[in-house]
Amino acid sequence: MKYFKTPEFLYEVLGEKQSILEVSCTIIFALLGSWIIYSLAGIELWNWQTVVAYLLITDVLAGCIANFSFGTNEFYAKRPKNRLIFISIHVHILAIAWLLSEPMDTALIVWGFTIASAFLINALKGKPFQGFIAANLMCYGILLLIYLSLPEWFLMVSMFFMIKVLFSFSVDHFDKQTKEASEI
Repeated sequence: MKYFKTPEFLYEVLGEKQSILEVSCTIIFALLGSWIIYSLAGIELWNWQTVVAYLLITDVLAGCIANFSFGTNEFYAKRPKNRLIFISIHVHILAIAWLLSEPMDTALIVWGFTIASAFLINALKGKPFQGFIAANLMCYGILLLIYLSLPEWFLMVSMFFMIKVLFSFSVDHFDKQTKEASEI
Protein backbone atom coordinates (compact mmCIF):
# COMPACT_ATOMS: atom_id res chain seq x y z
CA MET A 1 0.00 0.00 0.00
CA LYS A 2 1.28 3.44 -0.89
CA TYR A 3 1.48 6.03 1.90
CA PHE A 4 1.62 9.83 1.84
CA LYS A 5 2.92 12.22 4.50
CA THR A 6 0.08 13.50 6.63
CA PRO A 7 -0.07 17.24 7.40
CA GLU A 8 1.43 17.86 10.84
CA PHE A 9 -1.80 19.19 12.35
CA LEU A 10 -3.41 15.77 11.66
CA TYR A 11 -0.69 13.65 13.30
CA GLU A 12 -2.77 13.06 16.44
CA VAL A 13 -5.64 11.77 14.30
CA LEU A 14 -4.00 9.99 11.36
CA GLY A 15 -0.35 9.61 12.32
CA GLU A 16 2.60 10.82 10.28
CA LYS A 17 1.71 8.83 7.18
CA GLN A 18 -1.51 7.47 5.80
CA SER A 19 -2.88 5.80 2.70
CA ILE A 20 -5.66 7.07 0.45
CA LEU A 21 -7.56 3.82 1.12
CA GLU A 22 -7.42 4.22 4.91
CA VAL A 23 -8.38 7.91 4.84
CA SER A 24 -11.21 7.27 2.37
CA CYS A 25 -12.62 4.39 4.40
CA THR A 26 -12.42 6.47 7.58
CA ILE A 27 -14.27 9.43 6.07
CA ILE A 28 -16.95 7.32 4.37
CA PHE A 29 -17.66 5.31 7.51
CA ALA A 30 -17.76 8.41 9.73
CA LEU A 31 -20.19 10.27 7.47
CA LEU A 32 -22.42 7.34 6.55
CA GLY A 33 -22.49 5.99 10.10
CA SER A 34 -23.29 9.39 11.59
CA TRP A 35 -26.08 9.92 9.09
CA ILE A 36 -27.59 6.50 9.95
CA ILE A 37 -27.34 7.14 13.70
CA TYR A 38 -28.94 10.56 13.39
CA SER A 39 -31.68 9.15 11.17
CA LEU A 40 -32.46 6.47 13.76
CA ALA A 41 -32.39 8.97 16.61
CA GLY A 42 -34.64 11.41 14.77
CA ILE A 43 -32.48 14.31 15.92
CA GLU A 44 -32.59 17.51 13.92
CA LEU A 45 -29.49 19.69 13.70
CA TRP A 46 -31.24 22.82 14.88
CA ASN A 47 -29.29 23.96 17.97
CA TRP A 48 -25.69 24.05 19.18
CA GLN A 49 -26.09 20.93 21.36
CA THR A 50 -27.17 18.72 18.47
CA VAL A 51 -24.47 20.12 16.17
CA VAL A 52 -21.74 19.48 18.75
CA ALA A 53 -23.14 16.00 19.47
CA TYR A 54 -23.19 15.23 15.76
CA LEU A 55 -19.53 16.28 15.45
CA LEU A 56 -18.60 14.12 18.46
CA ILE A 57 -20.46 11.12 17.04
CA THR A 58 -18.69 11.63 13.70
CA ASP A 59 -15.36 11.77 15.58
CA VAL A 60 -16.17 8.52 17.41
CA LEU A 61 -16.95 6.75 14.15
CA ALA A 62 -13.93 8.19 12.33
CA GLY A 63 -11.62 7.16 15.16
CA CYS A 64 -13.14 3.71 15.23
CA ILE A 65 -11.70 3.12 11.75
CA ALA A 66 -8.65 5.44 11.76
CA ASN A 67 -7.24 3.86 14.92
CA PHE A 68 -6.94 0.55 13.06
CA SER A 69 -4.76 2.17 10.36
CA PHE A 70 -1.03 1.55 10.25
CA GLY A 71 -0.16 5.27 10.38
CA THR A 72 -2.21 6.04 13.49
CA ASN A 73 -1.12 2.85 15.22
CA GLU A 74 2.55 3.54 14.45
CA PHE A 75 2.32 7.15 15.65
CA TYR A 76 1.01 6.15 19.08
CA ALA A 77 3.18 3.02 19.35
CA LYS A 78 6.19 5.34 19.28
CA ARG A 79 4.61 7.70 21.85
CA PRO A 80 3.30 5.72 24.85
CA LYS A 81 2.66 8.88 26.91
CA ASN A 82 0.48 10.31 24.10
CA ARG A 83 -1.48 7.05 24.05
CA LEU A 84 -2.26 7.41 27.77
CA ILE A 85 -3.31 11.03 27.27
CA PHE A 86 -5.51 10.04 24.31
CA ILE A 87 -7.30 7.40 26.40
CA SER A 88 -7.72 9.84 29.30
CA ILE A 89 -9.35 12.61 27.27
CA HIS A 90 -12.01 10.41 25.72
CA VAL A 91 -15.13 11.70 27.42
CA HIS A 92 -17.10 11.73 24.16
CA ILE A 93 -19.82 9.35 25.35
CA LEU A 94 -20.42 11.49 28.45
CA ALA A 95 -20.61 14.68 26.39
CA ILE A 96 -22.95 13.08 23.83
CA ALA A 97 -25.26 11.81 26.59
CA TRP A 98 -25.32 15.25 28.23
CA LEU A 99 -25.85 17.13 24.95
CA LEU A 100 -28.68 14.85 23.83
CA SER A 101 -30.30 14.30 27.26
CA GLU A 102 -29.47 10.63 27.70
CA PRO A 103 -29.17 9.28 31.26
CA MET A 104 -25.76 10.22 32.65
CA ASP A 105 -25.60 7.21 34.98
CA THR A 106 -25.75 4.87 31.99
CA ALA A 107 -23.18 6.92 30.09
CA LEU A 108 -20.88 6.82 33.14
CA ILE A 109 -21.10 3.02 33.24
CA VAL A 110 -20.21 2.76 29.53
CA TRP A 111 -17.41 5.31 29.86
CA GLY A 112 -15.99 3.76 33.05
CA PHE A 113 -15.90 0.25 31.63
CA THR A 114 -14.37 1.45 28.36
CA ILE A 115 -11.65 3.63 29.89
CA ALA A 116 -10.69 1.11 32.60
CA SER A 117 -10.46 -1.64 29.97
CA ALA A 118 -8.43 0.60 27.65
CA PHE A 119 -5.87 1.33 30.38
CA LEU A 120 -5.60 -2.38 31.18
CA ILE A 121 -5.15 -3.32 27.51
CA ASN A 122 -2.62 -0.54 26.99
CA ALA A 123 -0.62 -1.88 29.95
CA LEU A 124 -0.37 -5.22 28.11
CA LYS A 125 1.50 -3.67 25.14
CA GLY A 126 4.09 -6.09 23.79
CA LYS A 127 2.40 -9.12 25.35
CA PRO A 128 1.28 -11.79 22.88
CA PHE A 129 -2.19 -11.95 24.44
CA GLN A 130 -2.95 -8.21 24.30
CA GLY A 131 -5.35 -8.60 21.35
CA PHE A 132 -7.06 -11.60 22.94
CA ILE A 133 -7.69 -9.79 26.23
CA ALA A 134 -8.96 -6.76 24.29
CA ALA A 135 -11.36 -8.92 22.28
CA ASN A 136 -12.52 -10.60 25.48
CA LEU A 137 -13.20 -7.27 27.19
CA MET A 138 -14.89 -5.97 24.04
CA CYS A 139 -17.28 -8.94 24.14
CA TYR A 140 -18.04 -8.27 27.82
CA GLY A 141 -18.61 -4.66 26.89
CA ILE A 142 -21.13 -5.64 24.22
CA LEU A 143 -22.96 -7.78 26.78
CA LEU A 144 -23.00 -4.79 29.12
CA LEU A 145 -24.40 -2.52 26.41
CA ILE A 146 -27.17 -4.99 25.59
CA TYR A 147 -27.97 -5.41 29.29
CA LEU A 148 -28.30 -1.63 29.73
CA SER A 149 -31.19 -1.55 27.21
CA LEU A 150 -30.06 1.65 25.55
CA PRO A 151 -32.03 3.38 22.79
CA GLU A 152 -30.88 1.91 19.47
CA TRP A 153 -28.95 4.99 18.33
CA PHE A 154 -27.17 5.37 21.71
CA LEU A 155 -26.37 1.65 21.71
CA MET A 156 -24.69 2.12 18.32
CA VAL A 157 -22.71 5.16 19.45
CA SER A 158 -21.69 3.42 22.69
CA MET A 159 -20.58 0.31 20.81
CA PHE A 160 -18.48 2.32 18.37
CA PHE A 161 -17.04 4.35 21.26
CA MET A 162 -16.04 1.10 22.94
CA ILE A 163 -14.51 -0.29 19.75
CA LYS A 164 -12.65 2.99 19.13
CA VAL A 165 -11.05 3.35 22.56
CA LEU A 166 -10.94 -0.18 23.94
CA PHE A 167 -10.07 -2.21 20.87
CA SER A 168 -8.93 -0.18 17.88
CA PHE A 169 -6.84 2.32 19.84
CA SER A 170 -5.53 0.51 22.92
CA VAL A 171 -4.23 -2.54 21.05
CA ASP A 172 -0.96 -2.24 19.15
CA HIS A 173 -2.21 -4.00 16.02
CA PHE A 174 1.06 -3.72 14.14
CA ASP A 175 3.60 -4.32 16.92
CA LYS A 176 6.05 -6.28 14.75
CA GLN A 177 5.63 -4.06 11.67
CA THR A 178 6.06 -0.89 13.77
CA LYS A 179 9.31 -2.21 15.22
CA GLU A 180 10.58 -3.14 11.74
CA ALA A 181 9.61 0.27 10.32
CA SER A 182 11.48 2.11 13.08
CA GLU A 183 14.62 0.05 12.41
CA ILE A 184 14.76 1.17 8.77
